[in-house]
Amino acid sequence: HQTQMAKKLEKLEQCTEYRTFRFRIQAFSNGYREFIEREASMTEQVVSKQQLRNYLHQQRYISRYNEDGKKAKSKGHHVWNVEAKKISRNTWWFKEFMRRIATPPPKAVVGVPYEWTPTIWDPQVKAPKVYFTSEWLPAWLRWDNNTLRGMPTADAVDCGIVVIASYYQGKEVCHLKTNYTMHVVPHSPGGT
Repeated sequence: HQTQMAKKLEKLEQCTEYRTFRFRIQAFSNGYREFIEREASMTEQVVSKQQLRNYLHQQRYISRYNEDGKKAKSKGHHVWNVEAKKISRNTWWFKEFMRRIATPPPKAVVGVPYEWTPTIWDPQVKAPKVYFTSEWLPAWLRWDNNTLRGMPTADAVDCGIVVIASYYQGKEVCHLKTNYTMHVVPHSPGGT
């Protein structure tokens, strides 16, 4: 929804990484409405505004929420984000947004209290209420009210952990599993 300067457009043409494009919701919806009317002859009598909006809300290539669980905004306006990278002159590859655990666990420092509270990021809905568990944890680590807590001992070493998030999507119980490496570093008096 922002005008691109010539130099910025040239740089965008040369970029091989995913780029984020922000669209004002109403402008995006109107543009899509015009497209389906032109290409598929689907007027508002066939597909209502609400049906169109619901369809767009379910698309995995549109992100409506930031990782902090708030609706995406740009210059004070709610926006939808689309990420794409240019493959060739007229070809773009779009990134599919998937629900995931938002942040990896921080490093654990021997002898220093450890704490990590993960969250779920969902590109389409506000972060759901979630319950976190793990199949196995080292002896020094435990889940306490959805926060991973503990105090790494001198014999603690790096290890793999599986974080399982359980939540409801409508009436259905869903599970999301993510593997992490829990890094343990020695305590240094001057910092970590």
